[in-house]
Amino acid sequence: MFNFFKTLLCILCFLFLSFHVSLCFSSSSLGNFTFCLDNHKIKNFTAFPYNEHDQPSAYNYYKLLNFSIQNLRFAEPNIPKPIAIVLPESLDQLQKTVACCRENSLGIRVRSGGHSYEGTSSVAGNGTLFVIIDMMNLNNVSVDIKTETAWVEGGATLGETYYAISQASDAYGFSAGSCPTVGVGGHISGGGFGLLSRKYGLAADNVVDARLIDANGRLLDRKTMGEDVFWAIRGGGGGLWGIVYAWKIQLLKVPQTVTSFIVSRTGTKSHIAMLVNKWQNVAPNLDDEFYLSCFVGAGLPEAKKIGLSTTFKGLYLGPKAKAISMLKKAFPELGVAEEECREMSWIESVVFFSG
Repeated sequence: MFNFFKTLLCILCFLFLSFHVSLCFSSSSLGNFTFCLDNHKIKNFTAFPYNEHDQPSAYNYYKLLNFSIQNLRFAEPNIPKPIAIVLPESLDQLQKTVACCRENSLGIRVRSGGHSYEGTSSVAGNGTLFVIIDMMNLNNVSVDIKTETAWVEGGATLGETYYAISQASDAYGFSAGSCPTVGVGGHISGGGFGLLSRKYGLAADNVVDARLIDANGRLLDRKTMGEDVFWAIRGGGGGLWGIVYAWKIQLLKVPQTVTSFIVSRTGTKSHIAMLVNKWQNVAPNLDDEFYLSCFVGAGLPEAKKIGLSTTFKGLYLGPKAKAISMLKKAFPELGVAEEECREMSWIESVVFFSG
């Protein structure tokens, strides 16, 4: 029995010392990193609150860390936390932040909108000390109607991008997702599917140039990074080949009037299955101007009975009469009525589908 407690005591002492050494190492790394930031006059950051009595710092740190996490598992206490969160306010600060991370052998997680359900913008594994570089202050969108392009900084959201385009001209849009708070940086890095994708492809398909910060802090464009890297950053995942400071996107022509609808249908399992099966055959064969998606959910329409429902979202780049005519011919089972469809401008449809 004595030997058992002796062994247990040794294990506990080892774990305590390991934790203490790890904590000291992390705290030392943080001190060196913040010293580097201070030398470069970068003030907009929050550091991990190693002092448990510093409640204001802890509050600010966790508020900034968790505000955009979509998967709450990554907000749990046992998940590794960054030693600091930096919010660069310029290209120069972004480059110098990368240099400070490299100088102190710190991993980097880049956060644009923070919508990664896999936690790729907020966590790191294998005990890696890391820093989150949050791009939210780098959100400028510069539209050039003459060249039909726009430069979009990596911290801009889809909503900010769509709004800037619509302010410049109502004749153009962009092919990307419908959630307005998704960050452009991560969205394009992962491909970027949306309501215009059947007509114009993914967001990544409509990128013509980019400004990339590599591990050495250099600013590269399409020519200097090379076509292989330019190909990889458009859909291959964010933060793997560097930090995309800005994307140059191709603006896409949209008609003055589009037709939008969101319709829900309830019924038996067999009825819902029939609608979904028919949709699977209809949607890919509609005109490229017609986007039609399907979402299936469960509910409780009656006591003690679980029911099913399905919601169809549609966007047609044209008038309502033609949209209804196409649906009646290709998908009469859906029974879309005229009053369920609305004509509007493209930017109004963005608001409509944003919820």
